[in-house]
Amino acid sequence: MRDNAYRVDVIFIFLVSAVVLPLEAWRRWGELLSPAAVDDAVIVAAALVVARLLARRSPAAPALWVFVCGGAWFLMFLSVWGSLYFAAEGDPSGVSVGVVVAFKAAVFSLISVASWRSVTRVQQPDPYAPR
Repeated sequence: MRDNAYRVDVIFIFLVSAVVLPLEAWRRWGELLSPAAVDDAVIVAAALVVARLLARRSPAAPALWVFVCGGAWFLMFLSVWGSLYFAAEGDPSGVSVGVVVAFKAAVFSLISVASWRSVTRVQQPDPYAPR
């Protein structure tokens, strides 16, 4: 995978998912099957599947990566906004709202970069296409 154009993106999603999913499961331990928790798991699972396709250089993977990054961006935007909007109610985990919002904002920033990279990269010619 050394010469894979999406190497950084693949490593990024595997590292971020290894951190974000356990933290989100711990934070929502009492409500793991709620829609707010399930959508996070679904988007991360989709990102992991597409990252695997990127690693294998599937022709459809770059377009799917744009779709998954856009979905993750939208969900993180709503998550940060929701945490700010409902700040008076506190976080279900008991952690201060400031810490939760700061963490979500950091993840949102990383996803924004990944989304931008996915859009700019899919417009480029496929480096693996036969010539």
